[in-house]
Amino acid sequence: MPEVIIVGGGPAGLAAAYHLERAGIASLVLEESERHGGRALTRRVHSEPVNLGAMFVYRDTPAERLAKELGVELRPFEPETLGIHTGDRTVVSRDNGALIDALPLPAESKASLAGFFERAAETYYEHTESGRLSAAAAALNEVSAQEQLEGLSEDVREILVAAIRGGSVARPAELSAAYALRYFASYLVHEQHNRAVAAAGIETIPDELARRLEHSTIRTGLSVERVSLLDDGEWLVEGGGERHRARHVVLAVPAPRIPALVELPEWKLDALARIKTPGSTVLGVVADVRNAVHPTVTGRAGDERLGYDDWSFVITPGRPFDAVINPQPHRGSGTAQFVCYGNVSGYVPEANRPGSGVLEAWVEEFLAVAPGLRGRILGAEIKSWEHCFSLLTPERHAALSDIQRPVEGTLHFAGDYSSETAGTHGAYAEGQRVADAIIETFG
Repeated sequence: MPEVIIVGGGPAGLAAAYHLERAGIASLVLEESERHGGRALTRRVHSEPVNLGAMFVYRDTPAERLAKELGVELRPFEPETLGIHTGDRTVVSRDNGALIDALPLPAESKASLAGFFERAAETYYEHTESGRLSAAAAALNEVSAQEQLEGLSEDVREILVAAIRGGSVARPAELSAAYALRYFASYLVHEQHNRAVAAAGIETIPDELARRLEHSTIRTGLSVERVSLLDDGEWLVEGGGERHRARHVVLAVPAPRIPALVELPEWKLDALARIKTPGSTVLGVVADVRNAVHPTVTGRAGDERLGYDDWSFVITPGRPFDAVINPQPHRGSGTAQFVCYGNVSGYVPEANRPGSGVLEAWVEEFLAVAPGLRGRILGAEIKSWEHCFSLLTPERHAALSDIQRPVEGTLHFAGDYSSETAGTHGAYAEGQRVADAIIETFG
């Protein structure tokens, strides 16, 4: 009988198993899909590792420390440009003022957008240190990012909503102002110090975690149907015709799925109800960018030489994706990858079915943003997630202590949904937090 059963083989579940095993505690990890790693998914597209879920490893987080401990090579994300696609025109520039001047917007809207960018940059620098949120940012946890958009014209709001959703999944009303700095404003200021990418793909982190489990077991393709507390204080985990018992159980699945698995007290149900975990669809494209100069020139000296390889973060309101990210800008290899985050589209199950036509339709949408790459697409993949990212809402932040608190002292909760941040970096931190709590009970 395993000492701990972990339901969910994503970043949180694998991190918990890894830290438990290092303390001499074996676990059984049950994952319903045919692969471990959850949203840390990397596909090979034209021989390149393209991330179709989580993208970045944030600096000075448990995720970065874990990646380094596991020997995963990280490369810095060093953006030098910002882009906006609006009115069927894509403008990319190294200078935000020149970018706004070249947009097909009325003068009043340009002034409004420029003012917002200036205020956002000031707030960013006031609440960060070397790209990391400072202690001062805590004051913004209870404030919605929506408040910053009040009074703006519709065309400007459309751009900013797409930018915020592209960086964070959340609508402005669903995101705290503190994390709008990390997931949105950092792109505006071309932050060079807060993100990195795994050279061989984000999936290498969970792969390395799994590889180092010598005494624990990972079972894929097994869907847990019920978790029940027995009279002797142990937990019974049932699914796929199997029954397993353990003293401790870790629920490392998306928060919306938890109430259907186990009977919970009202205080825990109330806490879980504060969590929003919407779906998202991600398109990854690899293109030949040799001598492919972006056609829109902003007029700033040097921008006339910008190529598609120089793209970093392009905001795309009105498209099925909110933003296009080039995770390794200006790398000079002759190819570049563009990851299109369709948080506005949510979960599109047809996207996961080959031959549905969704992939081809989204590639056409991408080419409307990057017309100079027509005939240069070397490969593309698409993936849709039913539960993508637990939004960093003020409501979730207020309920965090109850979200994290175990039930009966032995039913634990770990995932991006229970983290102070979110995403895979939050999930890795939660895996360690829960493992540490279990280790304490073993004396």
